[in-house]
Amino acid sequence: MAPSRGRLRPLGLEEVRITGGFWARRREANVTATLDHCRHWMERVGWIGNFSAPMAQRRGWKFADSDVYKLLEATAWTGTGSDTIPEVIGSAQEPDGYLNTAFGRPGQQPRYSDLEWGHELYCYGHLIQAGVAQIRTRGDGPLAKIALRAADHVCATFGRGGIEGVCGHPEIETALVELARVTGEQRYLDQAALFVDRRGHGTLADNEFGRAYYQDDMPVREATVLRGHAVRALYLAAGAVDVAVETGDDELLAAVVRQWEATVARRTYLTGGVGSHHRDESFGDDFVLPPDRAYSETAPVSPP
Repeated sequence: MAPSRGRLRPLGLEEVRITGGFWARRREANVTATLDHCRHWMERVGWIGNFSAPMAQRRGWKFADSDVYKLLEATAWTGTGSDTIPEVIGSAQEPDGYLNTAFGRPGQQPRYSDLEWGHELYCYGHLIQAGVAQIRTRGDGPLAKIALRAADHVCATFGRGGIEGVCGHPEIETALVELARVTGEQRYLDQAALFVDRRGHGTLADNEFGRAYYQDDMPVREATVLRGHAVRALYLAAGAVDVAVETGDDELLAAVVRQWEATVARRTYLTGGVGSHHRDESFGDDFVLPPDRAYSETAPVSPP
């Protein structure tokens, strides 16, 4: 769905056809080889199996769930794949919509007991993005239903009067805005805006890299440049722009534009890479862009 406000909008699925050339070859490679390769490895290393395996047999990082969701998003956009993985995922979803293989089960840490590093909301973000892709390409489906239940759980748990926290890794913000666009449900947009405004008030515990690592050192509206972990900063900026556009919040939009302009001018490599620190994958000081041992995430840094 296109943004409800603003001058720019993405082209719809029916407005674009790839008939040949580089991108047609890349898409064909995805459909015929890459996605099957990704699924093979996710099955081999146990990440898909985590949704049905006993807790003691869970494998991978705490955020491994998100990579399964990214695969499902890709298959939704290409129109490939079956519903077998969503069926496995759905079987692991709790009655209240909670869904995570690393927390909440017997012998595991309680739900939301590690907002700094647990990635629970981050994983929901990628689940929701996958659900949005299914809605846009198919209109509905089992994955979309799982994502909607999870999003409703997030709103009920982290809405006003609930847990007054944010995730150590932004992503849920832009996902909720996308879900609001495709469903027309205001509560998803309201929750995304709430997460953006909560960021920067020290709700997350400090760490060896400082609260700037997960952009919890100052409110989004007050920051002048992107800082901290590069991927986290870019996700948060994208979510803040989405919220600003959808709500008509010119102050918030101007704040992110200010950060973007300063970051491109002083903290971005000529390649477009961002994050000059290797150890914590983060931005460094202005004009400190070493050519070796840099993280340099090559992410699209474009005007909001």
